[in-house]
Amino acid sequence: MTRKSGVRRSPVTQTVPRLDAGQKDEEPQTSSEWTVLLKQAMQEILAVTYWFDPTPHSEFSPVTVRLSGRRVDGKKAKWQVGDRFTQDETIEHVVPGSGPISVTARVHNINPGKWSVSAQILRSAHAGHGPRKQEAATPSDGSSGPIAWLWRRWAPNVSSNEAVSTCLTPFAHVPGILPGVWGAMVTLGIAVALTIQFLLISVDHLAVGPWWVASLGAIVVGIIGAKLWYIVLYRSIRGWCIQGFITTAILMATTLLVVLHVPARVFLDVTAPGLLVAMAVGRVGCFFAGCCGGAPTASSFGVWSSDQRVGARRIPTQLLESVLAGILGLLMLVAFLSHGLAGGAYFVGGLAAYTLGRQGILRLRAEPRKTRLGGLVTAALTALVLLTAVVLVAR
Repeated sequence: MTRKSGVRRSPVTQTVPRLDAGQKDEEPQTSSEWTVLLKQAMQEILAVTYWFDPTPHSEFSPVTVRLSGRRVDGKKAKWQVGDRFTQDETIEHVVPGSGPISVTARVHNINPGKWSVSAQILRSAHAGHGPRKQEAATPSDGSSGPIAWLWRRWAPNVSSNEAVSTCLTPFAHVPGILPGVWGAMVTLGIAVALTIQFLLISVDHLAVGPWWVASLGAIVVGIIGAKLWYIVLYRSIRGWCIQGFITTAILMATTLLVVLHVPARVFLDVTAPGLLVAMAVGRVGCFFAGCCGGAPTASSFGVWSSDQRVGARRIPTQLLESVLAGILGLLMLVAFLSHGLAGGAYFVGGLAAYTLGRQGILRLRAEPRKTRLGGLVTAALTALVLLTAVVLVAR
């Protein structure tokens, strides 16, 4: 689950450099990233949001918002370093007519307290001497749908002239983002998976102990594998990869099944429905955490969501994946209750179908795929595995 920014941020040089403290949020890239992230989490920052509306008939073009702030509490007789900032936030691609858009700036290295912040949309540079093009965005007029209205209450527009207070990084209010929701939904998904597995084990009157030892061990190792997989792919610790979870969890479960003398094919069949339903629950957490998001769109099919900095109408890839996993999980559950065990074919077929459907959803995400060949190879292999599983179940 990647967490990549859709915003280019740049500090602006002022005539009085010592009074400006706004700095862009740098991405740690070294082995000390854990230390940097912990330090950032313990520092107070200023999170400010600006709302604007893209014009309906403009061209696809970047939009730059300049945010300027000054501290309004404490001693005002003399300005200190960290009492002012100016920071630019650039959205590279604004979709015309896509509805209200929010951009949230996180300002570091400033003095804590209350701040007065103003914002303006910088005009685009127009080359040549021809007719002037229409600007890509205008300040928001406050009219929006119910979803955007709710998020405006969560993170008000800086144009409201209300003072904004600094806060710790984990508690910053960003439209479309609910702090801690991803961990809560993943925990709920694990609980749901174990509950479904327990019910299916009870149907066959099996002892629960060894099965849960294998399941919990696979979950713990899978979580570690999801983090390591993301670090290897992106050289960062700020995300998780579900591929890493599935791969390492299967390897650990296989080892524990051999040690505990648990029949592997039976274990796979009773685990498949719960695993898929758990992934459906977890993807809802991704939606409200701002990861794995879809590309911005003006289509009525889009849902207003955020990538942690830019809130806009997007293709709801997380919800599509959640629906896919949920439907497959329910189908596996019905098949198990109707026809009994299938020698592990439910697990193989269910994950193959999920992986195959996911290849199409990945094409709708905001971040581009590294290679198209990898997706085609994965789709071909999973289609072959799915076909084999269907044949086995039919027989």
